[in-house]
Amino acid sequence: MHAKEKSMHSGNCECKSIVYQFDGEPLTCYTCHCTDCQKSSGTAFGLAMVVNQKDVKLVKGKVSVNTLDYNGKKVQRHRCNHCGTSLWFTADNFPNLMAIKPGTFEDTSWFKPIAHLWTRSAQSWVCFDDSIPKYEKQPEYSELMELWENRKNA
Repeated sequence: MHAKEKSMHSGNCECKSIVYQFDGEPLTCYTCHCTDCQKSSGTAFGLAMVVNQKDVKLVKGKVSVNTLDYNGKKVQRHRCNHCGTSLWFTADNFPNLMAIKPGTFEDTSWFKPIAHLWTRSAQSWVCFDDSIPKYEKQPEYSELMELWENRKNA
């Protein structure tokens, strides 16, 4: 997908009670190895695709919301009440953005994370692709957005 192309992508929870559509261009997509993402996902890392909220439409179902406190910052996890699938996160600090869990897209072949964050917390057995930038902590979002924008020029 070219940097400014828009394309429709459908996603859903595991039990398909919730269906959503994303009609826009991601702002960035990354892999996070922080301990919060490990705990939240029950795996070694989490994936996040930051998008504009206006580009996401709930097509079917009702999303449940849990408010969490991450180091004094309020974050809302939007999930299916039936199967528990986390679909996206929103945060009070970023009112017009959301972080989709891109593994919930029906087709996951169209994106590739552009960076690994919080690598200092990564599991020791995780192998990194040396062509993708790694950050020991949280970089500025502007840097992650620039990496996404420049990914086709690499």
